[in-house]
Amino acid sequence: MNIPSNILHDKQYADQILEITADTMFFVYKDGTCLDFKANTADFFIKEQDIIGENIFSYFPVETAREMYLEFAKVRAGSKPSARNYKLILEDDVKYYKCIISRYDKEHFIFQYRDITGRSVVRLKLEKKQKDLCEIEKAASIGLWAYDSSTRLINYSGYTRIFCNDEEVKDISIDEYINYIHPDDKDRFSQWLEENLDEKDAVNTINYKLLIAGKTINMRIKAYHKEVYMQKTILEGYIQNTSEIVWKAERSNQLKSAFLANMSHEIRTPLNAILGFSRIIAETENAEERLQYYDIVEKNNMRLQELINEILDLSKIELGIMEFNYAPVYLHTLCEDVKNTYSFRCQPGVELILEESDPSLVISTDRNRLFQVFSNLIGNATKFTVKGSISFGYKLAGEEIVFHVTDTGSGISDDKIDKIFDRFIMANNQVQGTGLGLSISKIIVEKLGGKIAVRSQIEVGTTFTFTLPYISVNGKMKQEEKQTSASAKDKNKAFLQKATILVAEDYQSNYDLIAAIIGKMYRLVHAHDGMEAIMYYEQYKPDLILMDIKMPNINGLDATKAIREMSADVPVIAVSAYAYEKDKVAAIESGCNEFITKPVSADLLKTTINKYLKQK
Repeated sequence: MNIPSNILHDKQYADQILEITADTMFFVYKDGTCLDFKANTADFFIKEQDIIGENIFSYFPVETAREMYLEFAKVRAGSKPSARNYKLILEDDVKYYKCIISRYDKEHFIFQYRDITGRSVVRLKLEKKQKDLCEIEKAASIGLWAYDSSTRLINYSGYTRIFCNDEEVKDISIDEYINYIHPDDKDRFSQWLEENLDEKDAVNTINYKLLIAGKTINMRIKAYHKEVYMQKTILEGYIQNTSEIVWKAERSNQLKSAFLANMSHEIRTPLNAILGFSRIIAETENAEERLQYYDIVEKNNMRLQELINEILDLSKIELGIMEFNYAPVYLHTLCEDVKNTYSFRCQPGVELILEESDPSLVISTDRNRLFQVFSNLIGNATKFTVKGSISFGYKLAGEEIVFHVTDTGSGISDDKIDKIFDRFIMANNQVQGTGLGLSISKIIVEKLGGKIAVRSQIEVGTTFTFTLPYISVNGKMKQEEKQTSASAKDKNKAFLQKATILVAEDYQSNYDLIAAIIGKMYRLVHAHDGMEAIMYYEQYKPDLILMDIKMPNINGLDATKAIREMSADVPVIAVSAYAYEKDKVAAIESGCNEFITKPVSADLLKTTINKYLKQK
């Protein structure tokens, strides 16, 4: 076949070349109407029979169409052709296209679409990998290094924070570097370097220590690439500052060894009493003696149970699976239960006092975990208090509850008080215990949104204080509201089943949770953002609204303000992961009636909804 050398300029070949190389083409009128269309692939997501005569922007995802239209407006206004990359989120796929918009004549334009999905996906993956690698290097204190045998220079950068910081690049001679190496490791490091330069299968990783400004720094270096030239050899690899890892490992081993030794003693001590006195009880005929022995066995049973619970809690903390179940808690009732539990565990002559506190105060928290904190603190106090008293109580201070446990015991020395909440730390090694109770209490309090602190004076006593956030649960709940009769429930049941609740929540799993809690009781309408919340309020006129705060398009606060312009009466309950007092204030000021913090307590949610729907 005789093909001319100027084939690209020969019009008779234009159609064939266009067919081979052409992008998907749209011929568009100035108002956006598509007049002609030709796809370069059969599986293009727009079909010719659908697009001709229609506005081109209506066939693209909303965000993509908005960006395209802005570029189209610029070209239409007389600027140069536009060439931009766009992300198209389709129903079951994501595509990346380059769109070139060019003027054809005064009233017509050509849109060229070129599929760049393959290379865009590769580029995005590479960028993500690079970012992930950078974050890993920061977290692990890792940097990169290269050694040139001809210049005898080590070039390295990264996050070891030795000789350079973060993105800095540092050159240092090998002789100077070896001078910083600990005397015990110099020969080993030099031998490692020579072997990697000369041998094919040398050991490529070594641990050693640096001495810098009087400090010992643990390092690990690895060679993973080697280039041999005529006059030089280049080695490359990573280098890691392992000082923190080594210190934590050594510290952890020391603490765990001490913990295991102590646990062996702590478990065997009550177990010895249980086994010994159980046998004696079987052999004793005197009823009074048997009661005394029963009491000893019971106390040691309780001690053994506490030990097991502390070990299990430690395991849950290590695995990150400690569970919390929120519900309304009457603080005075809980404190009375604590007093009844520990009144007989105090040493002879020591009184356990529940100080006068507000009997009507109710908060949403985990009752069992709060009881556990009191148990740990009071149980700790009973060990160190041989005379006087142990007092505890609570009070409302602004937007938080302040709890305290005060004893007249031996006190904590200054050298231990700063570490008293650390694991395996005990104020007095002569007293039974695992050294875990206070550490677990601190974790529980912080998980519940509070803080814990201690002050102490030797031979005077110790006071532990901790706080929990106070978020009203139906204001101050009245006892009679708890004891709603069955007939009253039946009376409201028919209405409640008919009630419509609008749930504004952008995160599907959170909506699913709410639906699981109240979906069988009410008719639910799901709004995915603040804009839908406003629209659905007008459409469905719900009896109550559950409003998330952080949502796309329009946030929950602005949506509530807009709804309040239409109705001042519909109850709006903010349900948000924002938990600070300023967030609650902002929600109330925007028009919300209540504020519930995520994670949502099923009982609290039902009680709060029922409070407002019963009033209607």
